[in-house]
Amino acid sequence: MCPAQRVHVITPTTPEFKMFKSMRFKTPVIDDVLSSNIDAMLGDQLCDLFKHAMRSVAATLARAAQFETCDFANAAVSGCDGFTLAIRQVFPGERDAWLGVFESGEQRLEVVGHLE
Repeated sequence: MCPAQRVHVITPTTPEFKMFKSMRFKTPVIDDVLSSNIDAMLGDQLCDLFKHAMRSVAATLARAAQFETCDFANAAVSGCDGFTLAIRQVFPGERDAWLGVFESGEQRLEVVGHLE
């Protein structure tokens, strides 16, 4: 295996295990929201999806991720279908602060949040 293909394995004996396991149970908090062509009710639903995605991605080694809202089980029921969510760490290497951008045509919602 060449260095470019190296994989970091997390096991119960590595220090990262406790951190990644506990990230899943931290409370997501929305710090700021900037919307364009999105009503308040839809914005609230998208923020809920962002909280779920933030907690899920923070528990991995990923620094960024992209989702379609149809990937979430409750998106169709809440009227959030058709959006793309791009989520990334605000400060690379730190898993507490995240930026998410939902886009669908002319609709856009930017969300900044953290885990505490």
